[in-house]
Amino acid sequence: MPAPQSLPAARSPLLPRIVVLLCLAVVLALIGWMVSQVQKDRGDALARARSYLDRGQPDRALQVLAGIPADGPDAADGLTLAARAFLMRGNIARARRVLERSLTMKRAQPEADKMLAAIYLAASDAQRAITLLKEAAQLEPGDFHPWSALGKVYQDQGKLDESAGAYAEALRRRPPAQEAREARIGRFRALLKAHRHAEAAADLAVLREQTPNDPQVLALAAQQARDRGQVEEATELAQRALAADPTNYDALLVRARIHVLIRQPQLAIEDLEKALGVQPDDPAALQLLAQAQMSAGLTDRARATQERANRARERIALLDRLTRAIDEHPEDPEPRWRLGQAAMEAEMYLLAYQCFQAALDLNPNYTPARDALEALRSRKGFDLSSLTGPPIAPLKRTPARK
Repeated sequence: MPAPQSLPAARSPLLPRIVVLLCLAVVLALIGWMVSQVQKDRGDALARARSYLDRGQPDRALQVLAGIPADGPDAADGLTLAARAFLMRGNIARARRVLERSLTMKRAQPEADKMLAAIYLAASDAQRAITLLKEAAQLEPGDFHPWSALGKVYQDQGKLDESAGAYAEALRRRPPAQEAREARIGRFRALLKAHRHAEAAADLAVLREQTPNDPQVLALAAQQARDRGQVEEATELAQRALAADPTNYDALLVRARIHVLIRQPQLAIEDLEKALGVQPDDPAALQLLAQAQMSAGLTDRARATQERANRARERIALLDRLTRAIDEHPEDPEPRWRLGQAAMEAEMYLLAYQCFQAALDLNPNYTPARDALEALRSRKGFDLSSLTGPPIAPLKRTPARK
C-alpha cells in the first residue's frame, strides 16, 4: 500500500490581514505626505509672495499669489498680501476692495486692519479707521503702531484727552527711538492744547534730555514758555530753533506772537509770511497776520488777509461737516464726492482724488464722482502719477522691545 502523501501546511489566517494593514499604512502615509506637501506649498507661496513684497517686487508677488485657490484656507491671507502689492503699485481703490473682501473672509488679520485703516484715513473715513485700529491693537497687544495712529486721529478730531492717552499707550510699548520721539511730541501737543501743563512739562523734559538741540523740540519748548508768560525764555528758544531750521513753523509763530505783543508789527509780518509759506491756509496765522498788518497801518492788506482767513475757516468747517457726514453714512457716495469737491477747490488734489475714487468704489455708476474725477485729471497742476505711487505706507507691525 502506497505511503500517504503529506498535506500542504495550512496558511496562517493573520497573513492576509497583515498585508492589508501594511498596504493601508503605506496609503495613509502617502496621503499624509501629499497633504503636508500641499500645506507646505501653500505656506511657501505666502512666504515667497511676502519676500517679493519686502524686496519691492509687487508684480512678482502677485504672480505667486495667483496660484492660491480662491476657496482655500490661505485665500484671505493671500488677498491681504495682494492688497499690499496693489498699494505698492499705487492702486488704492483695488487694494481697498481686496482688503474689505479679505476681512469678510477672515476677521482676525491685524495686517489687513492696519492697511485698510490707512486707506480709510486717507479718504477722511475716520470712524471706520478708528474701529480697525482698535481691533488691530487688540490682536497685537505689543504693537505700538495702532496706538500712534489713534493718537494722531484723535488729535485731528480735537479729542485731546483721547489723543494723549493713545500716545501714552504707544510709548508703553517701547517703540524705537524715532517713533518714540514722534509719539511723545504728539502727546505733548495734545496735553498743551488741553491745558494739562504739568503733564506736558514732564514729556517736554524727556524730549529735551534726549534731543536738547532738536529744532522741533526747541520750538515746542518756546511755545510752552510763551503760554506761561515767559517771554524772554520763549524768544531765546525760538531763536535757537530758527537758527537750526529757518522754516520751523512753530518757532516762527511763537516769535511772531511775541513781536505782536511787544508792538513790533513789521517783524511779526516777516515771520508770519515765512510761516504761511509752510502752511498757507492756517487760519490762526492768517488772523495774526491781519492784526499785525493793521497795526503797521497796512489797511488794505489787512482787509485782504482777513478775508483769506475767513475763507480758510469756512473751508475747514465745511471739511469737518463733510467728514462727519461720511462717518454717519459710510455707504453713501455723496458725502465723499462733496468732500472731494471741497478738497479740489482748496487744491488738495490727493484728498480730492481719494474721495472721488472712494465714492466710485461704493457706487461705480455714481456720475457726479466720475465727472469730478475727469475734471480733476484735466486740472492744471494735477499729476496722477505723483499721487498714486507709492501712495500709503501701511501701518507696520514692530514687535515690542523686551
